[in-house]
Amino acid sequence: MKRTVTMAMLAKELGLSESAVSKALNDYPDIGPETKKLVREKAEEIGYTPNILARNLAKKTSNFVGVVIRDLASIYGEMFKSLSAAAAQYGLNLILYDTGNDRTTERECIRNLINTMAMGIVVVPVSEDIERIRRMTRGRVPVVYLGSKVRDDSVNYVSADGTAGTELAMQHLISQGHRKIVMLCDHKFSSSRSHKMAAYRAAMQAIGEEERILSSDDTQGDLLLGGRELVKKLLASGEHFTALYAVKDMLAIGAAGALEEAGIDVPGNVSVVGYDGIDAAALPQISLTCVSQPRAEMAEKVIDILRRHAEDPALPPEHYLAMPELIVRGSTAAAPMD
Repeated sequence: MKRTVTMAMLAKELGLSESAVSKALNDYPDIGPETKKLVREKAEEIGYTPNILARNLAKKTSNFVGVVIRDLASIYGEMFKSLSAAAAQYGLNLILYDTGNDRTTERECIRNLINTMAMGIVVVPVSEDIERIRRMTRGRVPVVYLGSKVRDDSVNYVSADGTAGTELAMQHLISQGHRKIVMLCDHKFSSSRSHKMAAYRAAMQAIGEEERILSSDDTQGDLLLGGRELVKKLLASGEHFTALYAVKDMLAIGAAGALEEAGIDVPGNVSVVGYDGIDAAALPQISLTCVSQPRAEMAEKVIDILRRHAEDPALPPEHYLAMPELIVRGSTAAAPMD
């Protein structure tokens, strides 16, 4: 059995007191840089790992933030890098949990973070129903909800403005001469989707055209497949359209692939716009025009709100809507002549 290396053993190896070793590991200012370097190198050499839970119990807090994401394959998985960079500016470390869109797993992840005294928790929730999370965390740890599912003024949240983002997408397509624009949605209805739908409807009404909104079936979270299925249904209906606006980039990529397979040129015959700004959208073989969420800006705001609420729990809830931007690539062009 592998032995557990304790702080007492590390101190003995170095000929220092446990107090001095502890201060060196925790970067106290009254310990010189050479001693800190010596302690850390020896700790790595003999395999000493600090007992984080014990340390946090002693301090009644910690320097780590829990990030609970419903799906790492989403834009929020990609946003983790921005969160890490924002947290590092304040000496904070992140612990990432992927709930796999499961509410029970989400609850267990949050419980673990509370028990290990996380300084705060960032949650991209599985559902808009966050009452279960509120009951668990109220008065115990600050929470910031990230993403478009939560717009509850009684909690902290940071999101991109889906209404403004949809307006950008529609303005771009309409300026290119498109009038027959179809909106593609995933199967999950949410307040975010309703905001985007309202903006789409308003844009179509402004140009005197009928709306056409299609929602995919539950394809076990496979948005690529969902986009392909929607295009197949649309083509089978015989309905004329020249542009697609999808509420998720992966939905748009799936739709564009199905159009190409059917011999329909993108963007020559049909233009496609997505929403999110995932890394894959910029790949040359995809080159998707999309509404991009400002990840760095949102991440910095999340960490800022979390830090201040950890320092002063009496602060009122804060809300931040970031303005997305339109990134024009190769999947959109002028509407074809009739």
